[in-house]
Amino acid sequence: MSALSNRRTATVGAAAIVFVVVAVVAVVVGLRPGANPVRAEVSGTDTVTVTGVGTADAAPDTLTVDFTVHVTRGSVQEALDAQSAAAQRLLAALKAAGVPRDRTTTTDLQLDRHYDEHGNVTGYDAGETVRAEVRPLAHAGRAISRAATAAGDNVSVGGLSFDVANDDESVSTARANAFADARGRAQQYASLSGRGLGRVEKVTETVDTPSMPVPFYEHDAMLSARSAAPVPLRPGQQTLTVRVSVTWVLS
Repeated sequence: MSALSNRRTATVGAAAIVFVVVAVVAVVVGLRPGANPVRAEVSGTDTVTVTGVGTADAAPDTLTVDFTVHVTRGSVQEALDAQSAAAQRLLAALKAAGVPRDRTTTTDLQLDRHYDEHGNVTGYDAGETVRAEVRPLAHAGRAISRAATAAGDNVSVGGLSFDVANDDESVSTARANAFADARGRAQQYASLSGRGLGRVEKVTETVDTPSMPVPFYEHDAMLSARSAAPVPLRPGQQTLTVRVSVTWVLS
């Protein structure tokens, strides 16, 4: 064998030895204690997201009610003057019944032609709607009666609804119930998959605070001075609902 052939054989042999050594080192590094990058990545990305629902009952403490003044007069000026006077008596009655000015709001103002059965203009209709927020509820019946009779037969009442103005305690209770419900569901899913619950990654919530419209009297109709006694009201209970969506890391 020539000297050139001997050098080529030696070079190939050395390269093979180097390749074997690199392969052995790679195997040793891959099997060293504590080296498991794939499992670490999976444990950081496995999550479970569950929605829980919680409720709490609360007694309404606020009543919202609409009072509408409506008059018909022969001219625009007469209609506006009569409507303004009736509205002023209404607002004064509400104030006397314990409803401050900042809890009353004008929500509608109207001025229309008044027609007879033949389509002829016979006058003008003027109206104004005042929305009052009454609390405490102990004053609500008296406030309604006084305001409804303040302008005689020119006032109608409607749009009553009960609400909870101070619902912090109820929201806290419903939130705790919703989170407990979500945790129970998440623990079950984790157990079914052979895992455990780790830290919480994300929480979002939705609070439902329903308003309760209630009928007023039998006909929702005009009131007269003979209805001056305090109106009996039954606010009942409201159910406040909290929905939470919680994401846990699986351990």
